[in-house]
Formats: sequence, C-alpha cells, structure tokens
Amino acid sequence: MNILGLHLLDWIVILGYFVGMVYIGKWTRKKIKDTRDFYQGGRSFGRVLIAFITFGNMTSADQAAGVTREIYRQGLQGMWFQNLTLFHTPFQWFLAVFQRRARYIGPGDLYQHRFESKFLAGLFAAYLLISAIYGNAFGYLLTAKTIQAMAVKPETEYTVEERRSVEEFREYQALKKKQTVEQLSTQEHERLEILREKDKRRELNGYISYLSLLVFFIAYAGVVGAYTILGGMFAAAFTDVIQGLMIIFLSFALIPIGLNALGGFKGLHAHVPDYMFQLFGSDVTSEYTWYFVAAMVTLNFIVNAPRSFTVGGAARDDNSARVGYVTGSLTKRFMMVGWSLTGLIGVGLFAGQLDDPTYIWGYMTRDLLGAGFVGLMIASIFAANMSTISGASLEWGAAFTKNILVPLRPHTSEKIQVLSGRIVIFIVLGGSIYFAMKVEDVFVVFKYILSIGTVIGPAIWLVYLWRRLTTKAVVAQMVLSILVTIAIPNILPELPGMREHPALTIQTNPRVEVVKTKALREDVEAGRAKSVGETIEKTKVAPQTGIFFETVVRENPNDPNSNLVGQGMFRVQIYLVSLFGVDFTQMSKPQVSTVSFMFDIIFPFIILIGVSLVTKRNSEKVLREFYACIHTPCVADQTEDARRVQMAIDDPEIVERDKVFPGTDWEFWKPTKMDIWGFVILCFLVLVVIGLFYLVASIGA
Repeated sequence: MNILGLHLLDWIVILGYFVGMVYIGKWTRKKIKDTRDFYQGGRSFGRVLIAFITFGNMTSADQAAGVTREIYRQGLQGMWFQNLTLFHTPFQWFLAVFQRRARYIGPGDLYQHRFESKFLAGLFAAYLLISAIYGNAFGYLLTAKTIQAMAVKPETEYTVEERRSVEEFREYQALKKKQTVEQLSTQEHERLEILREKDKRRELNGYISYLSLLVFFIAYAGVVGAYTILGGMFAAAFTDVIQGLMIIFLSFALIPIGLNALGGFKGLHAHVPDYMFQLFGSDVTSEYTWYFVAAMVTLNFIVNAPRSFTVGGAARDDNSARVGYVTGSLTKRFMMVGWSLTGLIGVGLFAGQLDDPTYIWGYMTRDLLGAGFVGLMIASIFAANMSTISGASLEWGAAFTKNILVPLRPHTSEKIQVLSGRIVIFIVLGGSIYFAMKVEDVFVVFKYILSIGTVIGPAIWLVYLWRRLTTKAVVAQMVLSILVTIAIPNILPELPGMREHPALTIQTNPRVEVVKTKALREDVEAGRAKSVGETIEKTKVAPQTGIFFETVVRENPNDPNSNLVGQGMFRVQIYLVSLFGVDFTQMSKPQVSTVSFMFDIIFPFIILIGVSLVTKRNSEKVLREFYACIHTPCVADQTEDARRVQMAIDDPEIVERDKVFPGTDWEFWKPTKMDIWGFVILCFLVLVVIGLFYLVASIGA
C-alpha cells in the first residue's frame, strides 16, 4: 500500500524514529540544571562520547547527498565538495585543544573577554545567527530534494505542464549527449540553446514529486527544534550515539545493490567515463581542478577556526577533547569513501536522467531499496542531519543568551537564559525556511557559505596565535567583510537596472575540448567503438558562465537575442579584482571561482594585521588572563583546573617558558611528544584515506 509515493511500512519506520528521538529529548531534559549543563553537558564528556558528538556534528546526510550530487555532476572530483577538511585533520589535533582551553561557553565570549568589547561580541553573535540561517537552508534543500526523489508521482498523474517539462528535459539530455559524439545541425544547436536557458531557470524536470518543499521544511524544522530544545547537549550526545550507527548504514547501504545492478566494478567502469574516476579534472571536464580545490581547502581551513565552545568545550580535559575530536573527524573521512563510491554508482545507473543532480541519492534509494528500507534510509537522513543541527543550534542559543541578552539584561536568571536559548533555536530554524525557498543551486550556496565564513575565521585564528591583534582591527575587518560578502551581494541586485546592466552581465567565453577516453557500453552499442575500454575521442563543451553573477540567463528563453539578466547574488570580490584590469572573459568557471576565493583569503588578513599595527593594544590584564588559559592544559577536576590557570595569570613567566618564541607577540606553545606524534600519525592517516580513494577509482579499471 503506497501513500504519497511511499509504502505504508516506510511511514511506520519514519514515525517510530521521530517518536524515539523526541522521547530521548524529553528524558534528558531532567538533567538540565543550568546553562553549562544545557550547552556543554557539564564539561564531563570523555573521549568516546566526544568522538560520537564530533562525528554527528560534522556529518550530515545533506553532506552525503551533496557529495554524491557533485560526483554525479562532475565525477570523483566532486568528493572534494565535503572532503576539504581532510588536509586539516592533523591540525585538528591542536584546534580541539584551543577550543577546550579557551574555557568559554558562548562563542561570542571570546570577543567580549579578549577584546573587551560587548559590541563586538554582540556583532559576532548576530553574524552567527544570520550565517546559521544560510547554512541551514543549504541542508534543508539537500535533504528535501533527496526525499523528494523517493516520493515520485507516476506519469499517469502528470498535468499537461508537468508532462511538457519532463519531455523537454529528456530532449535536452539527448541533444547534450549527441553533441559529444557528432556535430549538431543548426536547428538542433538552436534548440539546445533554448532548452539550456529553460534548464537555467529550473523549468525542466526529470520527474515530478508529491513532496512540497515548504511542507517538508516546516515539519523538519519542528522536529529538529523539539528534541534539541528539550534536552540540550545531553540530548545531542545520547542521540548522536544512535545516529552515528544509522549514518554508517546510510553511507554503505546502496553500494552492494548498486554494484550488483551494474555487474560489479568492471561494470561500473563500463558505464562511467574514465575521466570521472580522476581526483582532479580539467577546466572543461570538471570544476574541481587542482588549483580550485587548493583554494577551497585553504579558505575552508580559515573558515573552520576553533570557535565551537559548546561541543568543543564539553570534554573533561585536553586529551578527551583532542582524541575524541580527531576520531570523530577521521570516521567521517572513511564514511566519505562510501559516499564517493555511491556517487559513481549513481552515474553508472542514472546518468542523464535527473534535471537536478541533488536528487541522485533519493533516486537511487527509491530504485534500489525495498519497502521498509526506504523508510529506514529517510530516518537515517534525518538522524544524520539532526545530529549536526543539534550541536550547531546550541551554539546559536549560547551566542544569543551570553552575548546579546545578558549584556542588555545582566540580571537575567539561568532559567530565563535557557528558555531564551530555546526560543532562538526555533527562530533560526524558521528563518532558514524563508531562505531555503529562495535557494536553487546547492553548489553556489556552498561556495557562498565559505565566503561569509571569512567574516570571523581570520580573526579567530589570529587571536590564539598573535597577542598584538587589537579590538579596532577586528571591528574594521568584520564590518568591511560583512559589506563585501553579505550586504552588497544581496542588496545591489535588488537595485533597479543592476541585474540587466550590460557591464555586469558579461560571461566567460565557451570552451571546447576533445578528450580521449575509454569507450563505454553505450558507445559499443551505438557503433562508436568495437569493445568496451577502447580509446575513443569525445567532445566536451563548457558553456558560457556568468562572471559578476553566478548565473546569467536570457530575458526570453525562446529568443537567443533577448537581453541578458543576472540571477543570484552579485560577486563583489570579482568586481573589485576586475577594476585592476583582469579580463575574466578569457577564464574558465573554476578559474573565476578561484580568484574569488583568493580574495576572500587575503583581504581579511591585510585589514587585521595592518590596523593592529597602528592601533592600541588591549589591556595587559586581559592579555595575561587569556593567554594563561591557552597555555594551561585542561584537567578534569575543575577546581584544580582553575587553580592552574590562576598560577599562570599571577606568574607570566610560566606562559613565556611555554612559548616557542618567548618575548614576542607570537603565542605558539612548545610542542610536547604527544603533540608531535599525534600530528605525524594523523598525517599518515590522511595519506591512507587518499589511498582509499585511489583504490576505489582503480578497482575494475
């Protein structure tokens, strides 16, 4: 019996999961006595629990769906979409210690204490809440589209308009495939361009779903908010253990069935072009070139500064923090190998069948899993996402209560603070619904989230490592970065005539590349090769792409001579660089994106360092307090921990003796044997993970 595209058994499994999660949240509510319990679990968690929390907080089904989406779209190179932090893993050995030793609750406490500025702390908290809305919208959309693909309407129920959009999508895919092996006629080429314009506008559909995005967003936000608000960090910790096991199921369930349908690894290579098994692509075959990935890795490292004092501060001591953190992080890396193989299988089975690659995980689930297991997959998707949002949402609540509410109303009781934090969580989740309804391209949003992370990331890294960083420098950098990455990109396109301005709607030149590739089974069946694996030539075309706007479309999709219109946000970084005479029309899409990322990386540090050198230092008292904490290892006994910190405050020589560069403003501590060996072992494990990706790509080749 099917209800809205899902079997009754699937609905029972989904309902059972939600009831269980809310029950856990209600049960753990009894453990909440104050804000430290709510946000940090009493700072009592050991290595195992920290590992589960970190894994759950870092890993979500929208990431799994996002990786398979990008691999379906770009090949194995798409795994970098969520694997950017792989190269950060050795440095997380230290990052985890920074977060724990800071000994804060709310992330804005860093600004309020170290920079002696309630305004700066409040500004940071407001930024955090706004950026959370964007980040959640990204997850909402990926999750919704994944589940949409599981609740598909049969063609017999299509309306006339729905049937037309599906038929035109199939025509578009057929023309694109034909273009790779032979010259299109003038009429076919014109038709292809018209369909491409319609595809940019999301007017073409591979299938029609029963699921409404708005209904899903409201239900999803309600359930996630309910169980987090009830139990705080204790709820997150308990459910992360359950959800961690469900993520493992999610990561590997589709692989054996999909490989069997393709005829094993040899069948996989017979259906997927060999250039899609490479870890880096060319300008035409992929957006994930080596230089684009390098820029993303660097920017992501800056963005992911040590500022999670809720999850990061929940460990009982230094070792619990760092061992648990890197264990959870590495576990995600190994899960990603499964996600990547799933994406390649999706290419082999369903290439050209989807109008939006975001649907691929759901599409595979619907076609490969049976009744009940589809429901379990949906529950696992919710589990993975809820574990991530639960940890992040506590950070939002902590930021609001500690850095906005308490400074305005200093005598607010602990009970009211917890209540306020819970209300804020619901407000942010609700605000994400609004933005999610405006989002279309997941990858564009992902790149934008990286960019806005530079509003705070550079200053947070410097605050741990450079004593000379000043309050005025951070204020100047945050304000300018907010203008460049948030305010102008969103406001300027709404001004009359800006989206249609000829100077702002220019595009890159199209690129054509003839690639030598191994023949697939479809090539043999079409007579283009005698056998699978024979080397043949195919033409790859990279169409024009927007420069100042991510997408540029024709005002009338049926008229190739109509005016161009920019869509999405305005790319201020590219515009500023163009003022120096850089010609972006000769660049490829990944080259344009790389330049944008390089601006995001360099610009904040220029402001921070430059302004710091010409402005007054922060008070010596605050500097001594802060760096005494950073140089004092945490211990489980909180009374003893406070005593050790006070000793370092009273005797600055304790801190100076611990520094690599004593007598300077650089605060690098002298590495211990554990620091060194942990870093070396993690570097080796990173190489192991990369080796696994090469292994996956080579089996059956």
